[in-house]
Amino acid sequence: MSKSMWQGLTVLGALVLAVTAWATPPVGFIVNQIFASGFAPNGLSQHIQLNKNPDGSVTPWQLQLQVQGETDYHSHHLVLQPGGYSGWHSHPGLLVATVKSGQIDLYGPDCTKRTVTAGEIYTENDQVHAIVNNGTADADLYLSYLVKRGVPRRREAPAPPCAAEVNVP
Repeated sequence: MSKSMWQGLTVLGALVLAVTAWATPPVGFIVNQIFASGFAPNGLSQHIQLNKNPDGSVTPWQLQLQVQGETDYHSHHLVLQPGGYSGWHSHPGLLVATVKSGQIDLYGPDCTKRTVTAGEIYTENDQVHAIVNNGTADADLYLSYLVKRGVPRRREAPAPPCAAEVNVP
């Protein structure tokens, strides 16, 4: 092996160690299952507007989705035990999730906490965030991702400086 190849491998190894040292790995996931994956080669575009309810009353509702470029979709099931946490991370796109049972605390990049309980929906994106199960029961989560094609749906991240103040690893 040439000297330049050894130098390249040494640099690559150092980068892997540096990224690993910064990461805050997840703890306590007892189910981590991908149900389905697929992709849209030309992006996605939908605009839906509903005004009338089945009873004839009017309550406007609107959805707009515009994704440019190749996009991966993943459907995912997670169960997080009490005391478990996701580690700090982000996504190269949008995650829409619901809590089927239990609850989680969702922490944003400024460590602001939002508690999400059974039946509620939450989103995650490219901002650093973490989830923690501070409850006494398992948190059963169902997630759908729309992310940039070919990149991992999760990017590890170092904990923000405020993480120590809120006791989130």
